[in-house]
Amino acid sequence: MKSIYLVSCVARKACEPAAARDLYKSAWFIKARSYVEKASEKWFILSAEHGLVSPEAVINPYEKTLNSMKKTERRAWADKVLHQLQPELSGFDRVVVLAGARYREFLVDRIRDNGLIVDIPLRGMRIGEQLQCLKDLDNMRRLDDLMKFYAILGNLQQRLGCKRIMQDCSSQQNWPQRGVYFFFEPGENRTRAGTGLRVVRVGTHALKEGSKATLWKRLSQHRGVQRTGGGNHRGSIFRLLVGQALISRDKLDKPTWGIGGDMRKAAEKLNLKREAVKEMEHPLEQTVSKMIGAMEILWLPVLDAPGPESLRGYIERNAIALLSNYQNKAIDPPSRDWLGQSSNREKVQQSGLWNSNHVDEKYDPDFLEELQRLIKAAEPCESSINQRE
Repeated sequence: MKSIYLVSCVARKACEPAAARDLYKSAWFIKARSYVEKASEKWFILSAEHGLVSPEAVINPYEKTLNSMKKTERRAWADKVLHQLQPELSGFDRVVVLAGARYREFLVDRIRDNGLIVDIPLRGMRIGEQLQCLKDLDNMRRLDDLMKFYAILGNLQQRLGCKRIMQDCSSQQNWPQRGVYFFFEPGENRTRAGTGLRVVRVGTHALKEGSKATLWKRLSQHRGVQRTGGGNHRGSIFRLLVGQALISRDKLDKPTWGIGGDMRKAAEKLNLKREAVKEMEHPLEQTVSKMIGAMEILWLPVLDAPGPESLRGYIERNAIALLSNYQNKAIDPPSRDWLGQSSNREKVQQSGLWNSNHVDEKYDPDFLEELQRLIKAAEPCESSINQRE
């Protein structure tokens, strides 16, 4: 995903003509310039005097500011900038704007009208918060990559037609043989990386050579059994984690939960009858099914052969590492009421994800290009979010 960065001018300037990148002298501009130059992508300065300015263009210092312009003058300024910008947009997917509201007010929507994604990573921050954010270049880069990630998932959603609600999914729908899936949880919203629900779980399957597992088989294990409303948490780490968090939050007495590889082994280990274990666990399995069933999913076909080096595994682990807040400064932190806050696993609590693997790893930014390539190669399909089994 190729991006153009737009950085606003500032009042503090050099006294002599200079290349635009060196003319502006405020701490904010210097940090913003460092950030965009390390991104190694095309960037321009939004100048109140000149409109769109190349960083290398030599210009004289000036006093004009958008803050002193009338609304009609600001609209005319935005017209000028858009006219200057349009020839530069070819081959780009996204525009990142580091500028205040006056610079954006008549510009952002018109850039979007050209079919580009517009991200505003510093929106809503006070100047001190912006300076702190720009100072932490690693975290700023992660925020930028998260915005790219959600933009790419937006392309996936357009490709698929819509998300599906887990409880409405069935084997009769058009599922690829193998793929990667992304869960979105109601009430868990992004706060920094754009708007909308945040991803709370990423997963895949068939990471062992010779595996016959399919995407739908894996998803159905997470969803549970529609006929009874139950499920098998021993066959789904997702269900296990959600159930453990419910036990902790609601102080439930479920001593068999997570014990043994199957119900029979749990019964033997605890000296109980199998039916007693089933009766004890079934209400919690039903609650887990309702919680996971209410979530929305996107899925990406990745049809390479089963095995540990699968492209599916590469996408899964890097997406998890990017999304994870574990040992990172939190971006899009979970809500105060998120059930995962009650998990007995530190990595779930701190990552903000229903994942415990890969949350403590570093991500490879190049995976975003591979993710976008896979989405462009995917066959468009029709799906209905309300289709019932």
